[in-house]
Amino acid sequence: MEAIWYGILAILIGTYILLDGYDLGAGITYLFFADTDEEKQKVRNSISSMWDANEVWLIAFVGLSMSVFPKYTRILFDNFGGYILLFFLFLLLKTLTYNLLTIFDDKPQVKSYLGFLFGFLNMMLVVFISLIFANILRGLHLEDTGRLRFISQKFSPFTTKTGFFDWFSLLTSTMIFIGILIHGLGWVVLKNKGAFNRKLKKIIQRLSFIEFILIFLFLVAWYFLHPDVFHTYWTYPFFFIFPILALISLFGLMGIRTYPGENKAFILSTNLIIFSWLSVMIAIYPNFVMPLGQAKLTAFNAGFDSPQRFYIEWWLLVIGALLLAYSIVVHKYMKGELNN
Repeated sequence: MEAIWYGILAILIGTYILLDGYDLGAGITYLFFADTDEEKQKVRNSISSMWDANEVWLIAFVGLSMSVFPKYTRILFDNFGGYILLFFLFLLLKTLTYNLLTIFDDKPQVKSYLGFLFGFLNMMLVVFISLIFANILRGLHLEDTGRLRFISQKFSPFTTKTGFFDWFSLLTSTMIFIGILIHGLGWVVLKNKGAFNRKLKKIIQRLSFIEFILIFLFLVAWYFLHPDVFHTYWTYPFFFIFPILALISLFGLMGIRTYPGENKAFILSTNLIIFSWLSVMIAIYPNFVMPLGQAKLTAFNAGFDSPQRFYIEWWLLVIGALLLAYSIVVHKYMKGELNN
């Protein structure tokens, strides 16, 4: 039963990254790649009706992890509590800023400041997500929680004095950040057309080449830190289909400017995130966090002391089914291009 709940948690947070990732990536597009008022308006229109429908997956993840795996939740907040609270604060500020952009649409100076703040908040949200996941993949000293430094004492691959921001988290968070940005760019392209799309496709193509290099460096660095991280793949080689599909999607993004239509970038970026996420989950299972010491936090030791509690929470599956139906209906209703 623990493995089932582990899988459900992985699906919830993976779905959040997939669905809110294009929203946040589009917000970064607003900050860096939308140069004119018309382009900025196109970006805003592309996320106007969708951004608030995606956070429900994050809420479901937090609620389920607290209900079923309380030890995992404690480790998360011991090490990342301040950053998680900042994430939710920035999420609220992003909501406020977006609404203010609509209210002050006729005041160019105020709108300019608010637009910068909106893009900055989206960027910082992706930074928080990227750094937290980078630290989870790097690993934590689980015997000594609550003392994770912000910056490693020695910015070196050979130090045991890890920090929230070190050489591995810098590399990995950059890779995650660019992946989410590509996803957001693909969404904006999907919802628009014309010269703006051609410009964004060119950016996607360039970022995809950078992403390929970062993925290669990440895999080498991850193997350096955890030599047994790919044990599942050596034991069950058929799992290699998922990283192979992720690479095929990335190669497809490298040639995105040659494809007709406006939906290819978003389809490929969606596949890249899905198959990359599956690949990572296969590699770290049953761990919630990669260990840097002897202690491990897995699906089989992070729950309640009484195994019967796993069966009491079946009602959460009903909520999950309703959540899935809600998301499908909302996204089906909002599909297609916008009339800008």
